[in-house]
Amino acid sequence: MGTGNWTIGLTLLGLSLAARVGAATEFTGPDEWRLVNTNAVSAWNAAQRNLAPAAGQAWPGVVADTRKREVRLLAEAVGHRQGVTAEFLLVGPLSDRAYEAAAVTVAMPSDIVRAVESLGLARGGGVGSRPFRFWPCGERVTATVRRLGVEGAEERPLQALVRDADTAAPLFGEGGLVFTGGRWDNRSVCLTDTNMPSSVISLYNEPCTLFDLPFQVGQSEVYGRLTLAEALPFGALLEIVLRPQAPKDGVARVLPLTVTAAMAGPEVELTCAGADGTLLKRAGLAETLTWLRGQAEAGREPFVTLGMSDAMPLRRAVDAARVFAMLDGKGLKLDGKPEQGLYPRAFLPQEKWRERADRNPQPFELHVAQGADGAVKKKLVFIEEDWNVPGLDPKLTPRDYPFESWDEFPKLVEKAGGADSKVELLFVFAPADLPLSLFMPGVRAVAGRLPLVYVFGE
Repeated sequence: MGTGNWTIGLTLLGLSLAARVGAATEFTGPDEWRLVNTNAVSAWNAAQRNLAPAAGQAWPGVVADTRKREVRLLAEAVGHRQGVTAEFLLVGPLSDRAYEAAAVTVAMPSDIVRAVESLGLARGGGVGSRPFRFWPCGERVTATVRRLGVEGAEERPLQALVRDADTAAPLFGEGGLVFTGGRWDNRSVCLTDTNMPSSVISLYNEPCTLFDLPFQVGQSEVYGRLTLAEALPFGALLEIVLRPQAPKDGVARVLPLTVTAAMAGPEVELTCAGADGTLLKRAGLAETLTWLRGQAEAGREPFVTLGMSDAMPLRRAVDAARVFAMLDGKGLKLDGKPEQGLYPRAFLPQEKWRERADRNPQPFELHVAQGADGAVKKKLVFIEEDWNVPGLDPKLTPRDYPFESWDEFPKLVEKAGGADSKVELLFVFAPADLPLSLFMPGVRAVAGRLPLVYVFGE
């Protein structure tokens, strides 16, 4: 780009900011956002398009600079006062949540994802992007912000826009952001573009956001804790720069692992396989945990899908699940469940849940026992609730449905619960010293109807 064109672009930028910033619209609820700095944005886009052939790729409002290994995008400040609670740092241009955000991007979320991917970062996945995914998954990026059209404005960490009431352990700190990549349909249509809140950078674990915090953070935790640290003028044009955190030795930070627990004689043996099925480690529990700790110390982030062999006694499966649950978020992250297995915390129910009077809703109960002759006895217990009685609590009436074959179990569940039942919870009661194979066929038979399972050892 010639010097004259740069001068014209900067002049347009300054004139646009001077003319448009200041005519503020107060956002106090869901509303459409309209681009403020049309001329300045056009000038920025033209400059980036001229640079892109040599440096990377450009889309409206965002450019990927492969030489600098960074993504630059434009956003416009919403114009909130200092101290306003924020749920998002950035939302997309079609979002109606400007009232909960610091700024609105010029670029569509899908184009921001494409820009980041062009630097070699793969999309990860937000919470809920697979069953029982409770941690945002993806590579890390750092983010900075700079005011455009303001002489001497410096690039600052993006987290400078947010004040965290917990200064000792801020949610948005040096750990950067997780590139989850948003929610897509068949990896080709970005649902985050149009589905509200159309979050680009969320300050809680929003399932469809492009970038999330590297913690488990519920939406309610934001209120009263995260607020805007400064008042940016309405429409103030911001340039956000995203830079991948350099992985050690060029290896990706995220380490997806499928770990299978089985018995090797009297001891538990763990088999760890990578995303492509490659065997990475097979050893006893203690040695495998040492290996996992070594991966974390080397800069990897193990996302562990833990499964149990059906031959394992329930008691030993509980032991293995307890160890991994204790380490969840402390060197590894539990991530989903095997297709034919259970999420590890299914083996760690609270004992107080055995008391039917304190449960709401009432789960379906599967009771399994083995007689002296080795025969397996099975029964479904459905607890009918009668609310047409005095007081605030229903009358509970357990109904037993014994059965012989696992093929009968799904039909009994439908019969007992009725077509209108919305309960998706199954409690299993089984002997602690007998193998999981005693009840897992039943769990699998109703997995589509009752995906939430807890197992109680007897």
